[in-house]
Amino acid sequence: MKKKPITVSSILSRFLIFAIAFLIIGCFAGVSPVKADFEQKIQLNRCYANGSEINIESYVQGSQYDYVQIYRADRDPSQGGTFVLLDQMLISTNYWYSDSYGGKYWYTSGDNDKITCYSHSCSVDEDVVFVDSTVEAGHSYYYKLVMRSDWEDSWPAISSNVVSATVKLSAPVVTRCHSYNNKNVKLCWSCTPKAKGYQIYKYTGKKWKRIKTINKKSTLAYTDKKVKAGKTYKYKIRSYSIVSGKKIYSSFSSVRKVSLKRPTVRGNYKANSVYGPSLNSSQLMQVRRVVQSFKTNYIRKGMSEYDKALAAFFYLRSNCSYARRGWQYNNANNAWGALVYNEAQCSGFARAMKALCDGVGVKCKYVHANSKAVNPSHQWNEIRINGKWYIVDAQSGFFLAGSNTWKNMMGMRWNTKGLPKCSASDHKKFGFYGSIV
Repeated sequence: MKKKPITVSSILSRFLIFAIAFLIIGCFAGVSPVKADFEQKIQLNRCYANGSEINIESYVQGSQYDYVQIYRADRDPSQGGTFVLLDQMLISTNYWYSDSYGGKYWYTSGDNDKITCYSHSCSVDEDVVFVDSTVEAGHSYYYKLVMRSDWEDSWPAISSNVVSATVKLSAPVVTRCHSYNNKNVKLCWSCTPKAKGYQIYKYTGKKWKRIKTINKKSTLAYTDKKVKAGKTYKYKIRSYSIVSGKKIYSSFSSVRKVSLKRPTVRGNYKANSVYGPSLNSSQLMQVRRVVQSFKTNYIRKGMSEYDKALAAFFYLRSNCSYARRGWQYNNANNAWGALVYNEAQCSGFARAMKALCDGVGVKCKYVHANSKAVNPSHQWNEIRINGKWYIVDAQSGFFLAGSNTWKNMMGMRWNTKGLPKCSASDHKKFGFYGSIV
């Protein structure tokens, strides 16, 4: 057989084959890949305390790196503080979770479960936020990030700049401040993470006076019995903790006012009221006092219909839990159960929402499902915002939903006779906040 002549092209072809083979064998043999010209960057843009956590806003561009490490120092490194590895996470991993509603962001936890990373994609890429929830009130912390690769020879570690933040105690939020019996004032507030206790102050017209120190973080309610009918009182609360043997304090909560005068808020407070057909005059008066307190403390001059309705929605959700025993206990099926006893089922939530909206001038309807609904016993509200009507269900968590969402997502049906036509589409500020069960 005649041999083919050796040409330049054949030599180059063989060389190329051998080069490719060499690279493949080199990779399997543990030889590091050739470094490409990719821009790699890690930068900390902002660090701030957010309640009991520290948020570290960062920019990470490290496609050629494998993981990012978060280092923390409890003292200023320029003055002798030492960075210690707090947590680390893979830059790209399958263990990311999407936000439960709408897929607004992705998040994952570090190997030590001390840092959570929030990203717009399922990787530590570009603008991300690292959250440290292991901090203590009254302390300052310093952070830096380091990107590392399994191929250290080709991709040396890259460190970020250093940022810091000081953790302060959050002020408690007063969720309830009213007198439904004209004999005492009940205060309730939110838990302050990292707090040891709370201090309650009262203003009687002359000066602020501390009336109670609560030395238990889990105690979130107080009843002031030293009040008189016909008087008006103001209250504010702050949290405290102990750092290095000394007390530190949060700022004060917003001031809340309670009037023990006869309520004047508008609404249907006569027998057979939509707020509860079985409620007597004394119970309706108690409901009215709570609505008066809500209007006094949470509604401001110039608020829009939307803002008023949202305030009522969140007030109800913050102060009423689900009545698991059943609607027949403690008036759980009417506004008294929701606003005075603070336990209700869907009917109680809906009737209470009606009372709150009536009191602040927002048009609101009480609605009952019919036999064609997935749950024929369910009840909710229709509320008018800027001339259009929307579905609001404080118990199941829907705020300003359109009828299409209510029918298709929740399987609800109702008799529309006597009710205004509901918008088919959601309000532009529609929100779902989770069911209270």
